[in-house]
Formats: sequence, C-alpha cells, structure tokens
Amino acid sequence: MADVDRVARMAGDADRADLVERLDRARARLLAEDVPVAVVGEFKQGKSTLVNALLRTEVCPVDVDVVTAVPTIVRYAPRPSVRVHPVDEQAPPIDVPFERLREYVAGGEADGGRLRAVEVRLDRRLLRGGLSLVDTPGVGGLDSAHGNLTLGALSLAHAALFVTDAAQELTAPEVEFLERAVERCPRVVCVLTKTDLHAEWRRIAELDRAHLERAGLSLPVVPVSSFLRMRAGARDSAALNAESGFPRLIDALRRHVLGGADTAAVAGVRRDLAFAVAQLKEQVGAERAAVVDPAAGAALADRLAEQTRRRQSLAAGSASWQTVLADGIQDLSTDVDHDLRERLRAMVHRGDAELDLGDPRDTWYDFKAWATREATAVAVDNLLVLVTRAEELAREVAGRFDLEYDSLDLDLPAPAAAVATVSGLEVRFDRSSVQQFLGVFTAARVTYGGLFMLGAFGSLLGLTLAAPVGVLGGLTVGRKLIRDERQRQVEQRRQQAKQELRRYVDDVGFVVGRDSRDAVRRTQRFLRDEFTARAGGARRSSEQALAAVRRTAGMRADDRTRRAEELDRGWRDLDRVAERVTADRGIRAVP
Repeated sequence: MADVDRVARMAGDADRADLVERLDRARARLLAEDVPVAVVGEFKQGKSTLVNALLRTEVCPVDVDVVTAVPTIVRYAPRPSVRVHPVDEQAPPIDVPFERLREYVAGGEADGGRLRAVEVRLDRRLLRGGLSLVDTPGVGGLDSAHGNLTLGALSLAHAALFVTDAAQELTAPEVEFLERAVERCPRVVCVLTKTDLHAEWRRIAELDRAHLERAGLSLPVVPVSSFLRMRAGARDSAALNAESGFPRLIDALRRHVLGGADTAAVAGVRRDLAFAVAQLKEQVGAERAAVVDPAAGAALADRLAEQTRRRQSLAAGSASWQTVLADGIQDLSTDVDHDLRERLRAMVHRGDAELDLGDPRDTWYDFKAWATREATAVAVDNLLVLVTRAEELAREVAGRFDLEYDSLDLDLPAPAAAVATVSGLEVRFDRSSVQQFLGVFTAARVTYGGLFMLGAFGSLLGLTLAAPVGVLGGLTVGRKLIRDERQRQVEQRRQQAKQELRRYVDDVGFVVGRDSRDAVRRTQRFLRDEFTARAGGARRSSEQALAAVRRTAGMRADDRTRRAEELDRGWRDLDRVAERVTADRGIRAVP
C-alpha cells in the first residue's frame, strides 16, 4: 500500500492526473475487498463448530437438530452486526437483530422470503487482516446438485477448508470432490475434525494422506479438536490450545492464504501499479536522457513525436486491437454457446438412457435428483469455459499493446448465481391413474370376450372339451394383452418423462445462455474501456515526455545538473517499486 501512495505522489508531481485517479481506484478496491475462505464438506462433519473454534465465539449455530441452510459469511467489523441477503439480488440486504442469527442460518428464510446468504460482522483478530470465513451448507452428497453448487462457489473463493471428521478415512466421493475443488481453488486445506472423540485419529490422518497422495493431490491434512480449542479459551490454557491443533491451522491461514492473497483487487493493484511505473519511467527516462546529453535532445524529440502519433492512432476506433476485440468477442460468444449446446445435448442422451432402464413411475425421484445434478454441472462447467476464453481474449488484446496479461478484473458471472437459478427449476412427470385403470380394464374386457367367443364356438361344434379349452385360451390371450398394456403404459411414461426432460433442458439452456450472453457483453465493454484507457495513458505519457524533453533545451548548466540528480532519485525509486511489484511484495500486509 505504501508503494501505491508513493507512486501516486510521483504521478501527481509529473502532472499525470490520469495515473493518480487510476491508483486511487485500485486502492479503494483493495481496501473494500476481503479474502474469502470457504468451509466445505458433508453434513455434520463439524464445519460450523470449526468456524466457531477459529473465532473463539458462538457465531454459527450448532446442535444435533440444527443444519446450516444458507451460506454464513463471517467478516471483520468494529461492531457486531447481522445482515441477511434475499435470493432476489435486486432486493437490498436487511439488517436484523443478532439474537435471531440462529433462526436465519437454520431456517434460510426472513419474513417469508428465501435467503441467499447471512452476513455476520465481528471484531476478531483473525478477521482484521481481510480474512472472511464462509460456512457453507452441507453438500448432501458430494456429487449432488448442492455439491456442484459448492464447486461453483469455490471459483470465487481464495482458499477452501475441506472438513472431514476422524470417524472414518476419506471416501472415494470425497477424494473426487477434492480433485474437482483443486481445479477451481488451488489453495485447499484438508481439516480432520473431532480428534477428541476418536482415539484412532492419527491412523485416519495417515490413511487420508495416503488417499490424497494416490490421487496426486498435495494437500496438507491438519487434525484439530474444536472442543479442546473452546475449552482452552475458557480456561486460558496454552497447552490445551496447542493440543487442539488450531495453532497450525491458523498459521496456515495467515501465511499461505492471507500472505499469498492474490485476489482480484490485489491483482488489479499490481497491474495498475506496474502500468503507472512503466509510464512514469518512460517519462522520467526521456527527460533524463535529454538533460544528460543535450546534443541528443533534438533526435529524442523527433522519436517521441513519432511515438505520440502512433499512440494516437492506437487510441482511435480503427486501431488493430479494436478489430481483434470485436472478432474475439464474436468467437467467444459462439464458442460458449456451442459448448453449452453440446453439454445439454449430451445430458439429454444420458437422460434418455437412464429412463430406458426402468419405469419413470418408480425411478422418478432419483431421476429428478440426477437431472438437477447434471444441470448444475453443465452451468458450472460452461461458465468456467467462459472465464477461460475471456482471459485468452484479454491476453490477445493485451499483446497488441506489448503488455503482459495479468489477471484483468473481468466482470464475469459467478457460477453459484447461475446454478442457483437453474436449481430452482423442477422436473415433474405426471401420471394418470385413470388412464392406467382404463388400459388394464380394456385388456380384461378383451380377455372376457375371448372366453365367451371360444366357448360359443365350441358349443356350435358340439365339442365336450370346448369350455376348458376356451377358458385356457382366453386366459392366455388376456394375460398377454394385460402384459402388453402394462408395457405400453411404461413406454408412454418414458416418452412423457423424456419430453419433460427436454422441456427442463430447454429452460436450463435459456437461463444459462442468457447469463452467458450478458457476461460476454459486459466483457466486451470492460475490455474496450480498459484498453482505451491504456491507449490514452500511453499517448499521455508520450506527450508529457515530449514536452519535458523540449523544456530541457533552454536549461542552464547548473539547472541541468540539479534536474539530473532529481531524475536519478526518481528513477531509482521507480526501480525499487518495480522490483517489489515483480516479486509480489508489499501489496497486502499480513496481520
């Protein structure tokens, strides 16, 4: 932060109000942003208790019959407060009494409306450095729709604490979930809870490490006891606190999460600081060369004048980067839309195969869960494709400016928001019991008709065995007709189910496609404005450098010497700042 202030002062001295404004905006974003750490895992693994133990306060409700229903975000504030966020993102957040926190977290509703999240602000030392903890609802099966929703939210988190208790070793679904989580959030810590309840926790920890190693995951496994941590706080016992295992977990959070926090705001400050330093060095370097060697001033002025003309054309609407951006946005939109269609088409094919395996009347509940899970996976994966392609486009456009791409702060949609919209859709397979009864009744009527006709035919011929043969033949025909009718009804339900699946997939495509198109338009506007500002800054730098070089032509010798010393000091200061920015130091302080 000190480097930002120092470079801003230098920009002000150099009459670069545009750079000062850019650095002020970056500073404001950094101060307003925190470092989110998601606490994820199955139900009843001790996630809420872990958050309470980390903060040494009962902030997340914990009980046998209490389950976290909505994400609970805990961040720093000088005074405690609770704020609930409705599902409707257009609705403003609502401040509520702290005493009702348990009700909102467990119920997930406020004034009859569903909640998107509950935000708790507390004055805790661990939170003062910008860390925020997100206690997520249990995923209810790591391959469920909620599991995919959690995976989508991990893309927005800086780190994740995966919570599993010491009752058993990691299961195959947990390891698979961790593999997918690491793809979206590289900083993951596996926390083994409830070590005070299970004597074999050390063996379980070793088994968990072995499972992770076989899966190619290099993740730390930190055994902890929330009970001992809370008891240590009550008794002010350093020994109990050390035995709880929390000091190691807190150290990992401070050093590897906060210390290496490369959030969007941090990356933005680093990018803006590097841009400002480069612009100022160009201006200082040109004036410095003219002061040291007055004879070269005229040639240097000619080069700067030509550079100014080129940069003016770069800021024009017909510049090559504008063409690259327009073509890239069109390709981006096409690629994302094609990816979504392919994923949804594959989902329909898999759904048809699932429905053909049984009777939808019996498998409807399981199939509904399957369809919701697949739809959320499609939404998350499609948005990740959008993020990846947008970054590639930003990198390509940046190349036109001879700039290195460094995580532009693109306004892309959160996967969790799109998935939450999709998960609200329903798959309903209507079954008409009247139609089923009429079908079987028709088959039974045909059976009776068969009995009557065979019996009558036998009587006409005067056969003694006609009646038994008629009964046997009629039953055979009737049984086959009933069996065929039941199979026909199963096929009818399958067709109804497949039609409903296609309706559901169409709704998913509409929702996710709309979000993707909106995100593409926002990306185009952001990249256009961002690189237009960069082109304007580069042009301004050339103009200022040219004016400075021309001013040196009329300087006296002693003024040149004094000015050269000032420029040398400024150059060295800019060099030191550039080294720190390159080494990723000094942007965010660790508490």
